[in-house]
Amino acid sequence: MQLLREHYLDRLRQFLDAPVITAVTGIRRAGKSVLLRQFADALRSERQVVYVDKESLEFEPVRTARDLIDHVNSTTHRNEPRVVIVDEVQEIDGWERAIASLNGEHKTQVVLSGSNARLLSAELATLIAGRYVTLRVFPLTLREFGELYRQRPNASLDDAGLFHLYLRVGGLPGVLHTDLSDPVVDQMLGDMVNTIAIRDVIRRHRIRDVALFEAITRFAVDSVGSPVSAKRIADFMKSQRRTTAVDTVLNYLAHLGDAFLLEAVPRFDLRGRKLLQVNHKYFLGDVGLRNGIVGYRESDIGGVLENLVFLELRRRGYTVTVGIAGKHEIDFVAEKRSGRCYVQVAYLLESRATIARELNAFDAVRDAYPRVLLSLDPHQPADFEGVRHQSLTTFLRGAPLGASTAT
Repeated sequence: MQLLREHYLDRLRQFLDAPVITAVTGIRRAGKSVLLRQFADALRSERQVVYVDKESLEFEPVRTARDLIDHVNSTTHRNEPRVVIVDEVQEIDGWERAIASLNGEHKTQVVLSGSNARLLSAELATLIAGRYVTLRVFPLTLREFGELYRQRPNASLDDAGLFHLYLRVGGLPGVLHTDLSDPVVDQMLGDMVNTIAIRDVIRRHRIRDVALFEAITRFAVDSVGSPVSAKRIADFMKSQRRTTAVDTVLNYLAHLGDAFLLEAVPRFDLRGRKLLQVNHKYFLGDVGLRNGIVGYRESDIGGVLENLVFLELRRRGYTVTVGIAGKHEIDFVAEKRSGRCYVQVAYLLESRATIARELNAFDAVRDAYPRVLLSLDPHQPADFEGVRHQSLTTFLRGAPLGASTAT
């Protein structure tokens, strides 16, 4: 079973001949390694390629910057075009010096990957400011999930069943290589969370009170889709007889963000035209990991759907905030250079009161940018008083935001 993620491969090719380093980032197990191997294989017929995978024992001897330089120069000709691809580069001591050195060599292109946003950006910015670009790899889209699932022997789920499976297990590709039984999926998701927490947060930041860190992580994950403040978390910890400072909570949340496990979404005051500094919402880098932390609960469907929409908007290059105007809240204000779109996310529109509540959120909007209501309800009209109603699953499968509700 293998999936060619053409969107990312095309982006890597676009950067290939530019005088920049390409840094591929994203949550662990999102498919970065497979993507880089596919990219390396596609290039071998046209130029020299060095591929170093620091999660493979084959490259265990490549431990330092000097080791990396020696390995590259011993396997390629320096005066001929070559591409150096290093997966999980942060495992090499002094990697930033080696990458800067290689980047300065004639006819040498460098592509690297890592699972910590701040580590890569801080080190690269220090040595080669303005000479690198980042490409974030997200978990599988619903369409990609379906394409990979249908390569399984005896794949039998229809579109509805596939979507419910996606809600349950998330979009990390490795899960689809299991038998998808509940015990196996739960174990795998739990192990993925532990890997991210231990390797990318606890060990890197030398966190001593692991129990406190886990409790704060669980609280934030369980609050997906709801406003959360560091003080609120600290107060909750105090009620559980666990004293912690607000600054400690903020640091832990920042570490989780650097590891792409959680992403903070600020609130935007639509009337005052400014970002608010407190009560951000947090969304997971993959909805399946939520189930590995707090378990799967049907009652949480609203927050999970918002999380999926958030990830899809970010995947499409939108900058995302939560719109606030008085008592009204718009789930997402999605912006690109081309403009803005206001987005509400609903499970079902089962009553007039529900429809009115969702539409009322747009009352504070005074501009002419599009307004879109995404839901799983197939029985509602395409428009509500100028608000486009779109099938949420159609959007997740790749339809333009605000397109027809046809599934």
